[in-house]
Amino acid sequence: MNSKAGSSRGFTLLEILIAMAVFAIMAAMAYAGLSAVLDARAGTEKRSDSIAELQQTMYLLNEDLAQALPRSIRDEFGSEQSAFSGGNGEELLTLTRSVPDWSQLSMHSQLQRISYRLENGVLYRQVWTVLDRTQQTQFHRKKLLNVTALELRFYGGDEWHPHWSAEGAGMPGAVEANFSLAGLGDIRRLFLVRE
Repeated sequence: MNSKAGSSRGFTLLEILIAMAVFAIMAAMAYAGLSAVLDARAGTEKRSDSIAELQQTMYLLNEDLAQALPRSIRDEFGSEQSAFSGGNGEELLTLTRSVPDWSQLSMHSQLQRISYRLENGVLYRQVWTVLDRTQQTQFHRKKLLNVTALELRFYGGDEWHPHWSAEGAGMPGAVEANFSLAGLGDIRRLFLVRE
């Protein structure tokens, strides 16, 4: 009977403690590895979102500037506003642009007024589908991008200008945008303006 009892003997308390300690060390190592992978994924997703927003912003800027027209407007108070202006504080860029006619049945104007505004580190694009506005005229506003800094320069008269006023100057030949973005650094892009 003693030999049978000796062969069915279980683990000792010391063996169980050693096994639990080895398991705990392996679990801690696996958790640290998983945590590092999840942190890297979160950082990559955030950077990917920032790059997607930047690409969309550059696409819209390129389209707006490529379709810019020298058409001035009247604002809500009846004052004449120039066709193209930029570098005026929060109002980074304001222009009139043409819109391609995708439908023969379209009853809307083929012109839009576009404004890019920088407010508290956020770049917004505002669109008016009516050029000569009244106080009831509505606009559509879209958040484009979070930026640390954004500066525009305007090329005209064979030199670069930090501001552009179309009074007697017409439209610039090009616009340079200098973006400073958290996590992405400084990005510079040149856009040609429709002649």
